[in-house]
Amino acid sequence: MNKQAFLRWILLVTTSLVTPTNGSFIFDSSEKRRFSNQISNNYHGHVGISKGGFCNCSFKPFGLRMSSINDRSFDDEDEEDDDDDYIDDSSLGDWRSFRNSLSEGSDSLSSLKSLGSLDKNINVNEETEKRPKSVSKANEELLLEQNKELAKEYLDAVWAHQAPDIEVGGLVVRLPIEAEIYRNRGGETNLAKKMQLVMSMEDSSTLTDGDNFSKKKSSPLSMSILAAKTVWWYKKAQKIVEEGINDIAESANGRGEVDPSQLDASSKELLMLYLDNQEAWQEVCLVADRDTKKGTSTSYVLNRPMAFKLTRNLANLVYYGATKATASTFLSAGETGELSDDDILAFMTAFGNECAIYVGGPDCMDEPATIIHGHTDLEGAVEISPGSNIYKGGTSAAIEGVLMGKYNPLDFRFFVGRHEYKDGALDAAVQKHKYLPIACNRSLVLKQCIQLPKPLWHEILELCGGEMKEISSLEMMKRNDIQ
Repeated sequence: MNKQAFLRWILLVTTSLVTPTNGSFIFDSSEKRRFSNQISNNYHGHVGISKGGFCNCSFKPFGLRMSSINDRSFDDEDEEDDDDDYIDDSSLGDWRSFRNSLSEGSDSLSSLKSLGSLDKNINVNEETEKRPKSVSKANEELLLEQNKELAKEYLDAVWAHQAPDIEVGGLVVRLPIEAEIYRNRGGETNLAKKMQLVMSMEDSSTLTDGDNFSKKKSSPLSMSILAAKTVWWYKKAQKIVEEGINDIAESANGRGEVDPSQLDASSKELLMLYLDNQEAWQEVCLVADRDTKKGTSTSYVLNRPMAFKLTRNLANLVYYGATKATASTFLSAGETGELSDDDILAFMTAFGNECAIYVGGPDCMDEPATIIHGHTDLEGAVEISPGSNIYKGGTSAAIEGVLMGKYNPLDFRFFVGRHEYKDGALDAAVQKHKYLPIACNRSLVLKQCIQLPKPLWHEILELCGGEMKEISSLEMMKRNDIQ
């Protein structure tokens, strides 16, 4: 890693804590020491943290520029030999956990809140220090049965929080349609104008703690001002959706068919939004690749189970992909020179009784399934992002390892298909509040979604705490299939 890349890393680590104000990040004394030590151990002399706890930085067209302790300019440094500027990514350790530990430091938040005159300039999540460490004992017990090592990792240090941007190795989760409408209320669309109108009819500041809705005995909502405000806007957006869908349904003909061409602009907009939201309902996606210059991204849906056991046809589909799997039903291995019965038999022997297969997305479903796991030593495996400890690939080595008893079949997840985004489509979806970027530790990515008592989408949002936790509770109250 070169100097500029490392400085971008510094920015990434700190951005989710507070928003830079006049080019400054603010830390309390304890976190200042931790941050200084982490930086100084890896890159001497290029980051200055003052006695007041400020880390000065500025932005120029060529990239990030931060003040150095010895006030040397980067222009002068760039003319020098860059041999000493290289930093091994592995030396940075798990920067995601480091950032999370900073973001949930109660001392830091308290000091930030005490800076009265600066409150208006600092974006601090007031619920950060309340993020829970455990949200489902039943899920934890199931994980213990499936993978004891991963369960220990989960129980020791599970965490999740909203991320400032899409991150490889992180998640994007689909938001409910109510949140999408509410968060886009500042736009010029028909739905945005409707939301603006209904919100102007009542001031949320008149709500009491928790609101009557959250005071119901059976309600999972917390008794807080945040919960009351979330219920307030959620219910208003929900009313817009329900009334709009009812109007659309009433336009159906005798066979129950709706002709979109006969709908007014507002109804068309709602129908398209509704169908799009339902198609990706509560998706939790692992971002496995992203190229910001090309505008491309790849993600895998983690919570769409397809099968838990292998049949011969399914084994062919997972191992070879749909095209070759179809060919294998007509041609023997000797005739094709490509397909091997031995490979499939080994695959079925290793994973026949326990094979976690998921629908990873609508794209590239005819290709061999992608295997995702947490094993560093697996031949053919590639870490999807430095420090994530999440790996992709190595199917043959995984089969061999399971047959030898080195690995457990449920250490691995197979994904048929994926989401492939072009032209910045995923970034656009995030900007339109369809998806929310979330950072988390790897146990949430690697754990199986096999008959989870609490669905993964709810588990992750509750771990995030704050408004996300309240949204999860409101969505949970719609369901009667979960105890």
